[in-house]
Amino acid sequence: MYPLISPKVIFTACLIGLLSGQVAYGNKMYKWIDEKGNTYFSDQVPPKHSQYRRESLSKQGRVLEVTEKAKTKSEEALDRLLKALKEAQEKVIAQQMYHDKALRITYSKLEDLQNTFNAKLQELDTEQKLTISNLKRLDNQLETLNRQAAVNERNGEKIPQKLLDDIKATEKESQETYVKISQHIEKKNKIVEQFNADIARYKQLTQTAEQKRLEQQKEEIKAANQLGVYTCDDDRECEKAWKIAGDFITKHSTSSNSTDPEIQSGKLIMGRTPDTDNDLSLAISKVDLGDRKQKLFLDIRCRDSSIGVELCASKKVQEIRLAFKNYLETSLSE
Repeated sequence: MYPLISPKVIFTACLIGLLSGQVAYGNKMYKWIDEKGNTYFSDQVPPKHSQYRRESLSKQGRVLEVTEKAKTKSEEALDRLLKALKEAQEKVIAQQMYHDKALRITYSKLEDLQNTFNAKLQELDTEQKLTISNLKRLDNQLETLNRQAAVNERNGEKIPQKLLDDIKATEKESQETYVKISQHIEKKNKIVEQFNADIARYKQLTQTAEQKRLEQQKEEIKAANQLGVYTCDDDRECEKAWKIAGDFITKHSTSSNSTDPEIQSGKLIMGRTPDTDNDLSLAISKVDLGDRKQKLFLDIRCRDSSIGVELCASKKVQEIRLAFKNYLETSLSE
């Protein structure tokens, strides 16, 4: 009689066999799905399934590498065309950006561009007038030469070879001058078209930049009001505003000990550290953010507690910040 083997031993033996099988086949497995939605796992991909998208998995099941589905010739052709189109588009974008940059660097304002345009038109018109004047001279010269030839014919005389050569040369020069005038008109039309496009683009660039600047300025003013920032116009105004700011701190700071500032210098006025959860400590400092305009920055501190944090985020504190700039402006105007 064979000895009985417990299910636990059988499970352990199977698990060992499975793990040893994985080691034998390597550390990677492949996962793929065919066109019917069937999912496969194997350490090798059959050649007939090599066109499917597959994932290379570690023995822990992590995706190590992905091999995309093989593309048809039509898909490959589309990819090549798309790549070529994108490359061409990138060149167009780069050229436009270069031209935009040149416009902004060359002309500081629209008036400069317009003046350059008018000067170029005047130059072209002067050239054209000279060419037309030369054409009239040639026409008169040709008319004189033809009259001389007609006199010779009426007198039964042979037209001199030099006269014939002069007529031919003048006719050729006259024709070349007509072509030159036509080319000049075409050149002028192209220049007018280019300048009109540049003027329209310059307006677009400057208007967009100005709009962004105004929007940014508007947002900065809004943010400054919310944070409690006052920007001085000059040093004299800043000194007056600084004294008024000290009164603002005394008025709004709260402390069980004293409302007198803990620090008071030429660049910092700071109220005493909050003693209770309901205390507010205000501080005002002179700061310079590199824009050559001195600013008075209002900071409000609360006690480091849950109630203190809630107080600093309250509407009351926000109203104090919003009131700071208006308080200074009103006091300065009195």
